[in-house]
Amino acid sequence: MKQGFLILSHQGLSMVPPLAAELARRGYAVCVLSSTSARGLVPDWGAQVTHAAFADGHALDWAQVSAHLDALSGRFRLVGCISVWDGYRDLMARANRRLGACDVAPEAIESLRDKLTMRDTLRRHGLTRKTAQVLTAERFAALADRSRHFIKPRTGLASFGTFRADRLAHYDELAALWRRACDDAAYCGIFGGEPAFIVEDLIRGPECSFEVSVERGCITVHAVHEKVDLQSHGRTTLENACTCPPLSLPPEALASGPEFVARCLGAFGIDSGVYHIEARHHPEDGWEIIEINPRIGGAYIVDSTQLHCGVDLLARWIDLLTGRIATPAPNERRHTFFRVFFGEGGRTVRRLSRRDTGQPALRDKLFVAEGERLPQVEREIFVGQALWDITALSSAERAHFVVASQDHFAIEYHA
Repeated sequence: MKQGFLILSHQGLSMVPPLAAELARRGYAVCVLSSTSARGLVPDWGAQVTHAAFADGHALDWAQVSAHLDALSGRFRLVGCISVWDGYRDLMARANRRLGACDVAPEAIESLRDKLTMRDTLRRHGLTRKTAQVLTAERFAALADRSRHFIKPRTGLASFGTFRADRLAHYDELAALWRRACDDAAYCGIFGGEPAFIVEDLIRGPECSFEVSVERGCITVHAVHEKVDLQSHGRTTLENACTCPPLSLPPEALASGPEFVARCLGAFGIDSGVYHIEARHHPEDGWEIIEINPRIGGAYIVDSTQLHCGVDLLARWIDLLTGRIATPAPNERRHTFFRVFFGEGGRTVRRLSRRDTGQPALRDKLFVAEGERLPQVEREIFVGQALWDITALSSAERAHFVVASQDHFAIEYHA
């Protein structure tokens, strides 16, 4: 019986093509279980996989995954399960526990994704000076200086509903925001029930993400990206651009980051997996964790990391799950930069075009088409993304290009 590997896909997306290519290269039968697309999209990866099934509904649940594991057991000897969709990470862990793959426990995943539990765990281990609490009307009214606090969903996705507390005029606005999130088919399975927000002390300093893998408790930081163009839009924080390595961090701060990240992962007993860890550094506060995501980063994080250091995070994650680790070949450290382009909700795209910004993109991608009406939602709406190698640029030229790159894609709307 051939060995197989299961990919959990959200609405036909979730990086199925690169995952399928890596799995097939290792000789596995590639099996996919996906939820149904809310946009009616037909996946283009059908020819790359051995088996594909689409469950009813726009989000997978454990009953569907468990039943599918049963159905596949007669055809393949499944050795693991993988999903890059944040909302399916616990399903992946539960499947891997059943299959005997090298993954962390579902309970650890739950502790990381629950932002209140995560903060409390770090405090118990002396790894944060910030506090977090469940947000209530009384607690919101009692905030003396709202500019020193931050609001976010207790368990969320993609920076939706994350904003400084002084941008909320009335506590009751959160109920309507939560309902819109629950009604957003693209986020099906993430938000539900009663509103669940937390309020925490504001974390200062430049924001970075650490791209990390853990093998038998040994933690390796492969890349550090600085978010160089963060913007607040409505009730969402937009992460527009990243550079690797960081542009603004002093060397001593960058050098101390990996050890701090390792201590934080140790607080949760993490001994395996791939992680996208967001943190800020301030001279007075040192490093502070924002989120520990038990998955790879989105946008061009995987491509940027591979260009920077030669490590393919998707390939490494698959190898960690199966216990087949190959030592990455040494690679010259490249300076990378990528930008994500967001659209305006409720508007119809009239024209999309590329402009010359003085630096040719290594790769770019558009996610919408001319004539398409963008959804009227509070979350980020991805229109496109582009990746550059900026190794040859001086520090001043890199800072200039961060601004110039905003013109790479021109997005025009109907009036």
